[in-house]
Amino acid sequence: MDPPRPALLALLALPALLLLLLAGARAEEEMLENVSLVCPKDATRFKHLRKYTYNYEAESSSGVPGTADSRSATRINCKVELEVPQLCSFILKTSQCTLKEVYGFNPEGKALLKKTKNSEEFAAAMSRYELKLAIPEGKQVFLYPEKDEPTYILNIKRGIISALLVPPETEEAKQVLFLDTVYGNCSTHFTVKTRKGNVATEISTERDLGQCDRFKPIRTGISPLALIKGMTRPLSTLISSSQSCQYTLDAKRKHVAEAICKEQHLFLPFSYKNKYGMVAQVTQTLKLEDTPKINSRFFGEGTKKMGLAFESTKSTSPPKQAEAVLKTLQELKKLTISEQNIQRANLFNKLVTELRGLSDEAVTSLLPQLIEVSSPITLQALVQCGQPQCSTHILQWLKRVHANPLLIDVVTYLVALIPEPSAQQLREIFNMARDQRSRATLYALSHAVNNYHKTNPTGTQELLDIANYLMEQIQDDCTGDEDYTYLILRVIGNMGQTMEQLTPELKSSILKCVQSTKPSLMIQKAAIQALRKMEPKDKDQEVLLQTFLDDASPGDKRLAAYLMLMRSPSQADINKIVQILPWEQNEQVKNFVASHIANILNSEELDIQDLKKLVKEALKESQLPTVMDFRKFSRNYQLYKSVSLPSLDPASAKIEGNLIFDPNNYLPKESMLKTTLTAFGFASADLIEIGLEGKGFEPTLEALFGKQGFFPDSVNKALYWVNGQVPDGVSKVLVDHFGYTKDDKHEQDMVNGIMLSVEKLIKDLKSKEVPEARAYLRILGEELGFASLHDLQLLGKLLLMDRPDSLTIPAAQARKDACTFFRDGGLP
Repeated sequence: MDPPRPALLALLALPALLLLLLAGARAEEEMLENVSLVCPKDATRFKHLRKYTYNYEAESSSGVPGTADSRSATRINCKVELEVPQLCSFILKTSQCTLKEVYGFNPEGKALLKKTKNSEEFAAAMSRYELKLAIPEGKQVFLYPEKDEPTYILNIKRGIISALLVPPETEEAKQVLFLDTVYGNCSTHFTVKTRKGNVATEISTERDLGQCDRFKPIRTGISPLALIKGMTRPLSTLISSSQSCQYTLDAKRKHVAEAICKEQHLFLPFSYKNKYGMVAQVTQTLKLEDTPKINSRFFGEGTKKMGLAFESTKSTSPPKQAEAVLKTLQELKKLTISEQNIQRANLFNKLVTELRGLSDEAVTSLLPQLIEVSSPITLQALVQCGQPQCSTHILQWLKRVHANPLLIDVVTYLVALIPEPSAQQLREIFNMARDQRSRATLYALSHAVNNYHKTNPTGTQELLDIANYLMEQIQDDCTGDEDYTYLILRVIGNMGQTMEQLTPELKSSILKCVQSTKPSLMIQKAAIQALRKMEPKDKDQEVLLQTFLDDASPGDKRLAAYLMLMRSPSQADINKIVQILPWEQNEQVKNFVASHIANILNSEELDIQDLKKLVKEALKESQLPTVMDFRKFSRNYQLYKSVSLPSLDPASAKIEGNLIFDPNNYLPKESMLKTTLTAFGFASADLIEIGLEGKGFEPTLEALFGKQGFFPDSVNKALYWVNGQVPDGVSKVLVDHFGYTKDDKHEQDMVNGIMLSVEKLIKDLKSKEVPEARAYLRILGEELGFASLHDLQLLGKLLLMDRPDSLTIPAAQARKDACTFFRDGGLP
C-alpha cells in the first residue's frame, strides 16, 4: 500500500530541514564567536540566553530631615525584565508600573503614599516600548530607543540600567575605576566587601557626581552687566552631590541579586557640617525574582543611537506665564505716569525673572506685544535676561528695525559677555559682526567664541564658519582695507588659541602677513601680535627670528618679533640673538634687547627660570652691551617680587613696561605696561596690560611746546599779567623752561591774549600732519578693545558741542584766580 502523499512529502523534506537547521546553528555559532571577540565573557555579569526579572522601586524625596511637614516624596514601582539575547547586548522591558506621591505622614514621621491621578498614564508610557542597549567590550553603554519614546521615560530607564551596571571584580579589594553612568563618565571608588572563595558576593561603589564629565546642573539666568558672574551654575558650587551603591551578588553565577543605590544632593549654605540640612535624595532598589532561560538570539540595534547620560527635557511655557510677563510690563510702564518710582526696581526684577522662564517659542510670539507696550523697557529687560531665548531675539529685533549702529554695538558687546553662550547666540553675534564690521561687534565675537569653545571644545559649524570668514579677510598678505584688516588681526589675536585648533591654515596666512612688505608697518606689527595666544611651533619661531634679524625692517617691527619669539625660545634662538647683539647697528633695538635680557637675568619671577638658564648658557661666550640713557633709547623695565609661603607654592608678581623710541627724534612712539601674577602652582597670569603706540606727534608737540608754541606764549602772557607777583623760584623755572624774557611785548588783556593763542594753535594744528595713536587694554589676557586718537577727537567734539555760557570766566575773576595760583606757588 502506498504511503499517504502528505507523509511522503514530509519524509522527503526532512533531510533538507535538517540541513537548514544545521546551517542556521553554524551561522549562530559563527555570529557568537564574532561577538565574543569584541565582548569577552567576563565583561558582563549577565549571561546570554537568560532573562533577569527584578522588582524595581525608586523613591525621590526633598526637604529637611526631622521636619516632616516640609518634605515631599514620589515613589515608582515597576517590574523590570532584562533579556540577554547576545553577549553584551540587552533588551530592557518595564511593566506593571505605579506612580505614588505623599499625602501625609504618620506619627513616626513615615510618609503616607497614594497613587497619583496620572499613574495609569505613566504605567502605559513605561511599558509601551522596550529599550535595546549594548555594551561593547563591557565599557561604554549605547542605547537604541524607539524614536517616539518620550525623553523623561527614557531618562527613568537610563537610571535603571545605571543601577544594574557592576564591573567584574579583580583580585584587588579596592580600586578607582572610570565607569559610564547617567552623569557621564565618573571616577568611582570600587570596593569588594566580602568574598566567597575567589568570588565577590558584596560590592560597594561611591562617586562624587560633581566630578562626572556630563554632570551639568541647570544653569540660572545672569545679566551680562553683572560684575560677578561666578553664579552662572550655582548648583555646581553650592550643592554637594554624591552617590553610593551596595550590591549583593550571586556567588555561583555572579549576577546582581540585589542593588541599592542612594543619591544625595545637599544644599551647602543651609547645611550643618556639610552633612545635615536641606537635602534631596533618590533611592533605587532592585531585587532579583527569577532568571529563566530564553531562546531568542535576535537583537536589532535600530537607527537611533544614544548614550547613557541624562538628556535635558524641554518644558513648554504655559499661556498664563506669557500673560504674566505682559501684565508686569504694563504695570511697569504705568509707574512712569504715576511717578511711583519706588516700585520700579522690584517690578523690573520680576519682569526679567519671568522672561527667563519663557521658552524660545513663547518669547517669539510675545515679543511684538512687549515692544508695542514699551520698546525701551523691553530692550533693557531682554539684555538683563541673559538667556539664549532673550539675547538672540534682541539682535534679530535690532537688525530688523535698523536701529542706531551705536546701540547695536553696545547691545552686541553686552550679549557677548554672557558666560557659556549657545550655538544660536554665537551665530547671531557672528551675523551682526559680519554685517556691522565695527570694533565693538568684532571684539564681542572674539569674547563669545572664547566662552563658547570652553564648553564646546570640538569644532562646530558655527566656529568653522567664523574661522573661514576671518581667514578670508587676511588673504593676499593682508593687503585689503587697512583699518578693517588691522581690526581683524587684533580680533584674531584675542581668540588665537581657538582659531588655531579649528583651522591651522589661519596661522600660515598670518605668518605671510608678517613676512610680507606689501602691507603697512601697522599691519605687519598687528600680524605679529595676532600670534600671541597661538602655540609657538618651530616654523613660527624661525619666521620671527628672521624678522628680528632683518636689518632692513623698522626697529619697532623687529622688537615686536623679538618679544613674540621670547615667549618660548630655543637655545639656538637665544645664542643667535646674543651673538649679533654687539654688532647691531640700530641703537634703539640694541638697547631694548640688552635691557630685556639683563632683566631676565636679574628676575626672580618663577615662570621664567628655565628661560633664565638658557640666557646664562648663551652668555658664557658673549657679553651684553651697556644699557644707555633711558631718556633717549628704547628700554624694557621690570619690577618683580617673589615670596615663599609656609605649606604653599611660592608666589611671584611682576610689573613690566616697554618704552620704544623713534630713532629719528628720540620721542617715545610705543609703550606698554603689564602686571603678571604667579601663585598657588598655576601658570602665570597677565592681570592687566595697557599699550599705546603712535606716530606723527612731532608737529603737534612743536605747536604746543615749541619756542612760539601755545604753552610758552600763554605762560609769558600770564607772567606779565600777574605783574611780578610770582615767587622768584617759580618764575625762574618757567623762564628757563620756556625762554621767557621780560623785554617781550604782551597783550594787556590776558583773556583776549589767551584766545588769540588758541586760534593760532588751531591754525597750526590744521596745517600740520595729523598724528596717529592707538591704545589697547587687556585684562587676564583678553583684549577688551582699542581706541584711536580719532575716537578721542570725536568724543571731545561731542562734549564741547553744547558748551554752556557759564564756562566763560569774567576777566576780573580770571585775573584774581591767576594771581592766587602763582602767589601760592602753584596748585593747592
